[in-house]
Amino acid sequence: MLLKIGELAKRIGLTVRTLHHYDAIGLVKPSTRSDAGYRLYNRNDVARLHRVQALRGLGLSLSETGDMLAGDGAELHSVIRQQITSLQRQISQAVDLRDRLQAMEAQLAGPDEPDLDEWLSTLGLMTTHRKYFTPEELDILYRRKDIGNELAQWTLTVAKIRDHMDRGIAPQSKAAQALAATWLDLQRRITGDDPRFFVKLSTMHRTEFDVQALTGVDGAMLDYVTAAVHESRCESYAQYLDAHELLHYRRNFPKCMHKWLEIFAEARQMLEQRIAPASADAQAMFHRWELLAQATWGNDPVTRHKVREAHRLDSSLLAGSGMTPDLQAYVSQGMAVYTSNSMSKMK
Repeated sequence: MLLKIGELAKRIGLTVRTLHHYDAIGLVKPSTRSDAGYRLYNRNDVARLHRVQALRGLGLSLSETGDMLAGDGAELHSVIRQQITSLQRQISQAVDLRDRLQAMEAQLAGPDEPDLDEWLSTLGLMTTHRKYFTPEELDILYRRKDIGNELAQWTLTVAKIRDHMDRGIAPQSKAAQALAATWLDLQRRITGDDPRFFVKLSTMHRTEFDVQALTGVDGAMLDYVTAAVHESRCESYAQYLDAHELLHYRRNFPKCMHKWLEIFAEARQMLEQRIAPASADAQAMFHRWELLAQATWGNDPVTRHKVREAHRLDSSLLAGSGMTPDLQAYVSQGMAVYTSNSMSKMK
């Protein structure tokens, strides 16, 4: 059976102009022509045209489609895999959009309807957050019942800190220390006290101008809060350390602070992945932990014992670190193994 170009176009759902173009570029050429010069397509031509349409449906260009038809199944497998990945990404984005719309719908149904600025700010933040956080992490940040109240408190705290900065109030002041303590408490409640969030949020607020504009939090504010927290902790450690030990901590901790957050986050990840604290990977991490502790506190075992006692007696010293009881237990087990192995090597 032979089909004229008009008949084929009607059956396959394409225009005659498209079939002319396919012929011109050699993608689908008619097998023969009539005595009058009309294009005539046979069964094989129609089958090839169907394959062209199938590949075009996968998002391939005409050139890529021609190359694919001239190749083998291995290349097609690669294209299909890429398309599956693309579709999975689109599905994830659609699910994320659905969740955001559902959250907005729930707010509309509640007694305290958010204003337009609040909506737009929240949506803007969520868009940027998707660059840094997994969908599961975004659920933690945005889908709790009390998130609206906590974000309102966060906005108020940020405004107060900015006011203190603008008025030149030193971060070492009692007022700044109190605001920093509120900051740490809100951070703990919003993030579930997960150090992995702390690292990502810090990076985001230091590098993303859009986020800085929406939240008012930038690198200068993070430094201000850090200085206030550091001063508060120095005052607390003064109850346990002598003047020389405290001076060592005061000078060295600011240089090590971000590394501490990163290693806390790494330890949390290992704990959740159920990596044994005595495993090679965990012990490599605890080796870096020990080096960081030496840089922060020095090598004197008496000082290190005082620090452990301070942490045991004053939980505020670990506020904002993500050192939850389960993580502390994991670290204690790992460091006990590390210390034992180190002692054995010295014998």
